[in-house]
Amino acid sequence: MSKVNEKGTIKPNGISVKKIIDFGSRFIDYKIGILGASFMGLLVFVINYNATHELSGSLTAASKQGGYTFFFGGSVMKGCEYLAITIKKQSLALAAAIIIPSVITLSLTFGLHKLKGTPLPIESTLPTLLIIPATAIWGYKKRTHLNS
Repeated sequence: MSKVNEKGTIKPNGISVKKIIDFGSRFIDYKIGILGASFMGLLVFVINYNATHELSGSLTAASKQGGYTFFFGGSVMKGCEYLAITIKKQSLALAAAIIIPSVITLSLTFGLHKLKGTPLPIESTLPTLLIIPATAIWGYKKRTHLNS
């Protein structure tokens, strides 16, 4: 519902872009999502364009990968952060922050490639191995920040 303010104009009932962004930031690390989307989108574009020399298809594949990486990658890294800072024992927290998001990401990526009929699902999943050092660095950074 909307409210009418003292000037007689209609004001939306509390839903704003800022509120949506703030809500999303509880589940998605926007900074990491944007960085990951840019990197993976560019990587997919280059791979596809070099193989096909087709601009439209390469841009489509890159856009899909970028969108997927923004939402999923940003969520995975937010989960990594959560594990790194909420588990009391530091060694267990860092192990969980690396292993759990990495296994989930690699499994889902491989499963998606297999399901979609990608000709080389293992090879197509290999760039996703970058999630392991990414979660290690991010988890360590967040845990160190928590302890300081």
